[in-house]
Amino acid sequence: MSANPSNDALARLNYFNGQRLAASDFRSEQAYHLGVRRLLNRSLYSAGIVKGLEVLKHPSDTHKVMVRGGLAFDHLGREIALLADAEVQVMGAPSTTKGVVFGNLLAVSYREQRTQPAQDGCMATVPGQACAGDLAWGAPTRIAADVVFEFLDSWPAADSGKVVLAQLELDATCRVERVMPGVRRYAVPVKPQQVRGVSLEGEKDIDSANPKVLYFHVDGGFPSEVTLYLRARKFSSLYYTELGRHTHHLKFNTGAAGGTPSHTHPLELGGIALAEAGEHRHEIWAFSDDKQSGAVELGNNNEGPWMLTGGGGEMGGRANMEIRPSGKHTHTVAPGSMPSKTGEGGTLSPHTHAIDQNSDPTGVQPDTRAGTALGYVDKLRVFLDGQDITLPLLQQLAAKPGQAASWAQLGDGSNGHALASPEGTGEVDLLKLGVEIGLGQHKLEFKVLQPNVGGSVQYNLYVS
Repeated sequence: MSANPSNDALARLNYFNGQRLAASDFRSEQAYHLGVRRLLNRSLYSAGIVKGLEVLKHPSDTHKVMVRGGLAFDHLGREIALLADAEVQVMGAPSTTKGVVFGNLLAVSYREQRTQPAQDGCMATVPGQACAGDLAWGAPTRIAADVVFEFLDSWPAADSGKVVLAQLELDATCRVERVMPGVRRYAVPVKPQQVRGVSLEGEKDIDSANPKVLYFHVDGGFPSEVTLYLRARKFSSLYYTELGRHTHHLKFNTGAAGGTPSHTHPLELGGIALAEAGEHRHEIWAFSDDKQSGAVELGNNNEGPWMLTGGGGEMGGRANMEIRPSGKHTHTVAPGSMPSKTGEGGTLSPHTHAIDQNSDPTGVQPDTRAGTALGYVDKLRVFLDGQDITLPLLQQLAAKPGQAASWAQLGDGSNGHALASPEGTGEVDLLKLGVEIGLGQHKLEFKVLQPNVGGSVQYNLYVS
């Protein structure tokens, strides 16, 4: 289809009763609505990408790229609408030097196609005319607004109708090495936008468990510049004023002691049963005061019995009392029924006391961080809106004159890396890292993924 504007005027139908309508009348009606909408589009916005249309490497075919669905305007205000993701076969010139690309510009443009033809052989006639060719029946029944992808060697002219989506770096076998989105151009209001400027700076101590999450908002229009600066600094050597919760383990023996002054050991056992004894009895010998009687019962009205305390010279007769055998039995000492001491007095043989216990926990935190002390960050990772942009960021830094050998990674855990220098990364253009930064909220994250590694990161972010 020609990219030149139509010569048709913006005319709409004037309906009235009894009016006879032909196909040309309906085409005029469509042309009116299309023309007004496209006039508004090109009057309010420049040509460029409105939404989406990001270009990504194909997940399985290295000779193709994926173009996300989206919308763009061409210079005539026509809508270049891609309603679903599309695969595009790559074409172009391989790069002879890694990182250097000429051409290989992927562009998209508007196209119309007439589809679904209908032909039934009938023909409408006009009274008084043998044949009216413009009224013949049968034609394509649909006009499909489609898109065309193509690769260009140079930047297209402003009135070509082509919108550039990305530039591709190809290796010697025409496989996609890298997708560079820095050539993308967005549709912007013809009246200059007033983007609300953003300027953020700060410092954060990070490790694998404590990333830095930075939110920023783009308001007022699409930004023309989003610039990031990063520097690594040593983790603070100051002591914390709060001590983590911890215990002290106590394990030692007291010195050997013996011949100590009298002391006791509490007896805290209960229900002690004495060893079983064999059959036995207990005898008690007693004498009566009655000298005339040889046998007096105990418990009579005499003066009562006397216990024998010595031999010979018994007074009166001698009575014999006995406790009859009771068979084998034991005696149980219940708790509290005997003194709770092992005895007092005397000296002890030399002995020691073993102590093997933990002290009660102390401190304000549930635990403390294990591992070596933190210093400088090692292999810092940067994420933008959830997408890892570390690799394209490093490629941008390495492309600076004389910097190729300094940016294999972001930090190496020492103060000798370029990230730890006073300049740090210098300027990093986030608009050229493959993630679209449009209106609304965005999130930057700085992470260290290895355990027991971390340090301090300083950052500056400018949006204009």
